[in-house]
Amino acid sequence: MLDHNEAHRDEHVLDESLDRLAATGPEFGGGLSNHGPMGAEALIRLGRPDDVEPWLDRYIRGLEEPPRATDRITDETWREALGVPRRVGDWELYLRDQLADEGWQTVLARWWPQLTPGLAASATHGIIRTSHAARSLAAAQTSERVAELARGLAYWAATYFEVPGPASTAGHLDLDAAVRNLPVAARPDTQGLITGGIRAQLAGEPRFPAAVAALRPPDDVPADLLRLGITFARVFVVYGHNRPIALLHAVTSTVAARSVLGLLPADVAGPTYDRLWQVAAALYTSFVAGATPEPVPLTDPPTPAELTERAVATDDVHAIKLTEACLRLHAECPDPVLLHAAGRASELLG
Repeated sequence: MLDHNEAHRDEHVLDESLDRLAATGPEFGGGLSNHGPMGAEALIRLGRPDDVEPWLDRYIRGLEEPPRATDRITDETWREALGVPRRVGDWELYLRDQLADEGWQTVLARWWPQLTPGLAASATHGIIRTSHAARSLAAAQTSERVAELARGLAYWAATYFEVPGPASTAGHLDLDAAVRNLPVAARPDTQGLITGGIRAQLAGEPRFPAAVAALRPPDDVPADLLRLGITFARVFVVYGHNRPIALLHAVTSTVAARSVLGLLPADVAGPTYDRLWQVAAALYTSFVAGATPEPVPLTDPPTPAELTERAVATDDVHAIKLTEACLRLHAECPDPVLLHAAGRASELLG
């Protein structure tokens, strides 16, 4: 356990990283998401604060400047700017004004239910980045973290994307049966951005909405989200070889959102669960096609310490983030598939 001085140092490392990243845009390279803030926070939660600065020195070289604000968003016009990526700067200014006048939890509680239907935004990076910012604010409120929350929410709003079909869980299948019941796209999607792949694959899959609705409603959202994370960690181990980055987001989005639900009003939990399931199902339907199943290893998995070392050694932000997510769940439920998933990520992405 960290003593007070070590914990304070770790929090300072995060704020310094967020300050460095403040001048970078939410995307780079033609639509890739900027993982800098999320990667820095994940490394710190993995107990590796000393690795943050050198990792960020390398990562930040490829990032780009943020888009300029072009037109003011107001309480009357924000719906017109929803899902318009070029207006991310306008969204950030709009949200920063709100955060300057109100507490961050008030602003988060206002926008979370508005944005949840578009949870697939930028392959779930909007909700993931927002969640990383919110849970860091729960640890310590600083100006850097408040600004990062504005950027996370702005990215979510500007790239807002609703998966086709209703997201209500209204059936009778348990989670394992519901996953087995999901259709698989006729052809593999082997390249391109994740969101574009979802759009293209689901456009030709009329069975998808009914398969999503066949899952029974959650009894206990935190417990059911834990099961959702473990289930899609298993999917990643079995099917992740072809499109590992696509499939791992079913885990990282679930774990990130679950980590902040306690900061939000209770009535957002059910709709959040439904949308996370719908998006995880969309990732499965879209990206499992063509993958040869690989069984979950029967050998003992590596230890959390070994997995952390492997993830850091890859220098890959997705391996780092998935490892942090899996170890977060494993601390509550020691299912070995979580450790195998973290190990598989470092193997595939390293």
